[in-house]
Amino acid sequence: MVKKNMTVEKSRYICVSIDGMEVYTENISAAGSMKDQLSAAKLRLREIQRVMPLGQWSIRIEQQWPKKDARHFQWIDVASGKLEERIM
Repeated sequence: MVKKNMTVEKSRYICVSIDGMEVYTENISAAGSMKDQLSAAKLRLREIQRVMPLGQWSIRIEQQWPKKDARHFQWIDVASGKLEERIM
């Protein structure tokens, strides 16, 4: 049996929600900081709100990565800029 060195990298994505229910997820680049991607995500949120103004739309930038025996999650709310983290 051949062992492969498999390194699991950080994954990052945006989650679009309406009235608190997630309706769309898209993978994005994990390079740099999540805060570097805030302006593009804010622009996307404004476009969604312009085209579909009746819902309470929100977007979060999320990332996750394994570390030892746990999975780390971070997310930032695009509207407020608030960063949160959870380790499971």
